[in-house]
Amino acid sequence: MNKDARARLGGTAKVTRFGTVGNCGSAWQILLLLAAASVLAGCATHLPRQGDREAVLSRAPAFNNALFGEPVTVPEFSELIALTPQQRAEFLRFFNSGVNSRHEPHQRVYEFLTRRLGDTDFQHRTLPAATTIDTRSGNCMSLALVTTAYARLADVEIGWQLADADPVYSSEGSVIYSAEHIQTLLYRPEFSLNSHSFAFGRPYLLVDYYTESPPGTGTRLRESEMIALVYQNLAIEALAEGRLRESFWFLRAALEQDAGNANLYNAMAVVHRRAGDAETAEALYRFALDEFGDRLIILRNYRKLLLAQNRVDDAEFVEHRIMRLPDPDPYPLLGLGDEAAEDGKTDAALAYYRRAVEVAPYLHEIYLKIARIHTERGDLKRAERALRQARDRAWAESDQQRYQAKLMALGEH
Repeated sequence: MNKDARARLGGTAKVTRFGTVGNCGSAWQILLLLAAASVLAGCATHLPRQGDREAVLSRAPAFNNALFGEPVTVPEFSELIALTPQQRAEFLRFFNSGVNSRHEPHQRVYEFLTRRLGDTDFQHRTLPAATTIDTRSGNCMSLALVTTAYARLADVEIGWQLADADPVYSSEGSVIYSAEHIQTLLYRPEFSLNSHSFAFGRPYLLVDYYTESPPGTGTRLRESEMIALVYQNLAIEALAEGRLRESFWFLRAALEQDAGNANLYNAMAVVHRRAGDAETAEALYRFALDEFGDRLIILRNYRKLLLAQNRVDDAEFVEHRIMRLPDPDPYPLLGLGDEAAEDGKTDAALAYYRRAVEVAPYLHEIYLKIARIHTERGDLKRAERALRQARDRAWAESDQQRYQAKLMALGEH
């Protein structure tokens, strides 16, 4: 695993400053691939114009509200970024101290984050700011909430962006995560153009977690889009744990914030299908494809629904649409490799696995699959090499120990 991938998938947080002058354009992301469904949460790229977004929701198929019961309480954004009195007092002591007060406000916020959150452990959970600070754990969205909380307390203007970087994939059991990276911008206070310095655009500090070398550009997010992404993450996490009612109402709240996010309609379709309403799920898939164009994650989910209904011809038509799209996700390649391996086509299986390595060289489970093929062929030397690669790329200690045990067992052969 390369440094960036390891830093984004495990280990501890590192606050990175990227100083710049200028603005980086206009407009995290978690993908959950569950056993029978793929759900993309987070990024809302290539969206309709702001004036068209509410109209998008009005054209969408009606949701089956009755299927999911009474609404659950969805926390307000202000609750998610609320700090405890102790946390507020700790920050304000630092922020207002005589030594620090000589620095500009956005620099003081950055410095406090560097000291306070430098050893935060990564986990695939979107937690409120106060919980993230107390437990020193969370994902990048959790830490963006923390940064927002402190910036608001210091009256520092803030912005958010999705970094211009390829998604990083990982898996835990039946759940596959694809994380795009959210960054927070701390803006310098307004300054006079009569000063000795001149900047094209507003200077800011870029705060980044779990990344050694953060890209400085990305897709800017409005506050409503940021809030929608938080609710979307919470919805996907609830879905992964089988809490369909919560997932549905979190998605409803997300759509109220950003009705132009195609991924929300895809996630809503998955929730309906899992709850037993395949008709509404299909209508939502078709709507999302008509409204936003062919998207891999939606097409794959739609194909699974068609296959479950034994509509083979329709599924093949959707598959042709899928084949025309670029696929940065290694898991379809792994699926094809697994199918070839089950049929005894080891050459084809290895070819698919090697293509997956090209897409996601940091993904340890690919090397395990390669090792299994070589073991079946009796090529223990290549199997050992692949297992070492799997062990070296695994960030979880349990996985490292598992691969080491397999290496020892292979050595006994």
